[in-house]
Amino acid sequence: MIVIDARSAARQVLPPALGLAVLFGAWSWLAASGLVRPRMLPPPGKVWDTLARSLDLLLDQAGPTFWAAVTGIVAAALLGIGLGIAVSYSRRLMQAIYPTIVFFQLIPKVALAPVFLIWFGHTIVANIVFSVFIAFFPVLVATIAGLQATPPTYERLGQSLMMPPLRIFLRVKLIFALPQIFNGLRIGVTFAVIGVVLGEFITAQSGLGYIILFSANNFETALLLAAIVLLCGVGIVLFTFFLALEAIVLRVFDSR
Repeated sequence: MIVIDARSAARQVLPPALGLAVLFGAWSWLAASGLVRPRMLPPPGKVWDTLARSLDLLLDQAGPTFWAAVTGIVAAALLGIGLGIAVSYSRRLMQAIYPTIVFFQLIPKVALAPVFLIWFGHTIVANIVFSVFIAFFPVLVATIAGLQATPPTYERLGQSLMMPPLRIFLRVKLIFALPQIFNGLRIGVTFAVIGVVLGEFITAQSGLGYIILFSANNFETALLLAAIVLLCGVGIVLFTFFLALEAIVLRVFDSR
């Protein structure tokens, strides 16, 4: 059993590790070849040195980005799941609200960022609201799809057992919807981080998005890439948390 687990882990770890090795190898070769100016593409070693020297600054700026993303995905989860449950149980509400939501999602998000800036000012609130606006839609769609995927036979079985509608929802429909909901949450996490960074580009007050924008304006490419590396770390932490939460919840409810 241990050998099987080790082989399974190796199959999951080796491909991305090899992909990263090839990427860094190509990056190092391109930076050393002279085909690209060092100011445009510094070697990985310089980026690492910049990350080490500026770690305190970057971690200080990563705090607002991280907590804004956490707040954004939590609010997006509550809004998306709550609204998904509501429209799933009301056809009229679905017809009234869902097309409007889809319409707003078709608008380029960057075009709406200045609107949120006007409404909420140069504050972290604007970043959070913009993050929620981007991240809640995949959660909403996944919740609706998950609730509608419940086999009708299970609902009829619950009704034949005289189970109240709320218990049928909690013990049947919600359990079947959990995998889909977590799929939406995993996508929503990435969107939440993107929304916060886009908001930081516009507000230009603090956060890793501000550092990236500042570095780009001053051609500090090494600092820019170091900030992107740390931003990837923020996204990986949040994504891993939801993966772990999904594994725990699905194991408890055995919904797969």
